[in-house]
Amino acid sequence: MRVLTLVLGLAACLSLGLVSGAAQARNVGIEQVRQMAFDHGIVRLDEIELRRRKGIWKVEGEDANGNDIEMDVDARTGRIIRMERD
Repeated sequence: MRVLTLVLGLAACLSLGLVSGAAQARNVGIEQVRQMAFDHGIVRLDEIELRRRKGIWKVEGEDANGNDIEMDVDARTGRIIRMERD
């Protein structure tokens, strides 16, 4: 009975957002980052690299006009940290 109570309590905390970010952390995969790049105007990918220590996906590519685009994406949240067009 105690185990069931603990499990139900933990489920309630998760649904209310009361558990720390580390426990809820989800990682953004390469396919999600690839799709984000296309959604933000990159039509040709040159490189996608995960910088594990910094927790950032580095994306390099080109838009339809051949201009370079660089994008940094937070590997945990999926938020675009930096986007630069040359």
